[in-house]
Amino acid sequence: MNKNIIIALLISIATLSFGSCTSSSYDGPIETYSNVAVTSFSLTDNDKILENLDSVYFSIDLANALIYNADSLPYGTQTSKLNVSIVTAETCSKVDIIVPAKNDTINYLENSTDTIDFSKGPVILRVVSADLSNERKYTVLVNVHKMKPDSLSWGRLASSGLPSLLDRASIDEQKTIEYQGKALCLTRDNDSYCLATTENPGNNNWEKQIIEFPFTPNIKSFAATTEAMFILDAIGNLYTSVEGNTWDSCGQQWSHIYGGYDSTLLGVKSVEGKYYHVTYPATTETEIALECPVSGTSQMLVFANNWSSAPQAIIIGGKCANGHLTGETWAYDGTQWAKISNTSIPAYQNMTLVPYFSYKTNADKWNVTKYSTLIAMFGQDRLERADNTVYISYDQGVNWKKADELMQLPDFIPSRFNAQALVFSSTIHSRSSNTWHEYNFNSVPNGWYIIDPFSSRATTEVSEWECPYIYLFGGENAEGQTYNTIWRGVINRLSFKPIV
Repeated sequence: MNKNIIIALLISIATLSFGSCTSSSYDGPIETYSNVAVTSFSLTDNDKILENLDSVYFSIDLANALIYNADSLPYGTQTSKLNVSIVTAETCSKVDIIVPAKNDTINYLENSTDTIDFSKGPVILRVVSADLSNERKYTVLVNVHKMKPDSLSWGRLASSGLPSLLDRASIDEQKTIEYQGKALCLTRDNDSYCLATTENPGNNNWEKQIIEFPFTPNIKSFAATTEAMFILDAIGNLYTSVEGNTWDSCGQQWSHIYGGYDSTLLGVKSVEGKYYHVTYPATTETEIALECPVSGTSQMLVFANNWSSAPQAIIIGGKCANGHLTGETWAYDGTQWAKISNTSIPAYQNMTLVPYFSYKTNADKWNVTKYSTLIAMFGQDRLERADNTVYISYDQGVNWKKADELMQLPDFIPSRFNAQALVFSSTIHSRSSNTWHEYNFNSVPNGWYIIDPFSSRATTEVSEWECPYIYLFGGENAEGQTYNTIWRGVINRLSFKPIV
């Protein structure tokens, strides 16, 4: 097997000198430790512990006498009985492995096949030169993830209330959208309406304004293009606004809004029992196929892809023109709608659709590949029951499958439907070289809580990095009551300090 052992020789003879190189008065002997340098360190292959264990990369920091694997072993890996392979720069008189937790010393030169317990903390590697003139003690760390890195984590305390004018435990309705790079949350408390805006939900810094609608709005229809916001009234009249404080009639009557495609709004019009795809402001009308959803669709996503020159908008789920629910993916390419899914999910309406990321580890070389991923969750089945199953697509909605257990939602987030999910990145600040929190203590906003710290994977100091979080807004329970919560989730791996 090809063994790729990274050797980080981070020091020159000058910086290894005894004493300061900047002192011109020092004329004593220079100690280089070159005859006790460790040039290679690896674990011995053992498929009973982990496949391709001998391919795990270890770095050797001669400056600090530290040997470690920067990219931690998978969560749960047993490290109490590991064999190692050690190579030194020169023939040495002693190579001892000291396990402080067990008060045990192994003579590696005589017993190189003995197993070593790394589970109780650092191990000391003592190397003595052949002429006994030099001795060096290296600290050896075998790092293991303390959490499952590829799980979708929703911190039990990482939640906040919806931004409304009234500080109440309940809210009658809500709909959250993204508009011109900001999150907009429209809420209704009795007959009062509030439009809250923020550049990042993680900051919990919302600008709120009372909205005096000259009509009764259908909150669930709230949507936006790149240039304006839109909403339907109770009987389907379409209205638009740029700032949210005034709303103008568009002279159109629709039954459903899919969402914004660049500067064009896409929706549905119903005429004498027939449904038509419609657009605004350049109105076109095309009769809708019976199996195409005409209401209850997920939020619409727009993104570029590898097989189309134009951006593609997609939706999933909903109630079709024939009255049945669907689990298919439908897409719009700027001119027409088409079903694009080969493998669908079960039939749901009012689902949550969010673009995110997932990871796959190549066990041969222990490298990780990042994939753009679509996540579909929650929804309402044909019996109007709320569901919280998570489904995943790696090819932009063409094929779907139930996500594995690591991606499913925790029990403390109740099932719901009509929830929205947006992705915003926040800057994570490192508190030290060994641990991190998702925010500095001094910058945690009111209403948000710090998640427990996790171990760093960095090989050099990184003070801050961007981490994309999923923000889940509201949703309704089976009785139609709105959850007054925002949940924040993240793939654990994205929150680790980057390796550079």
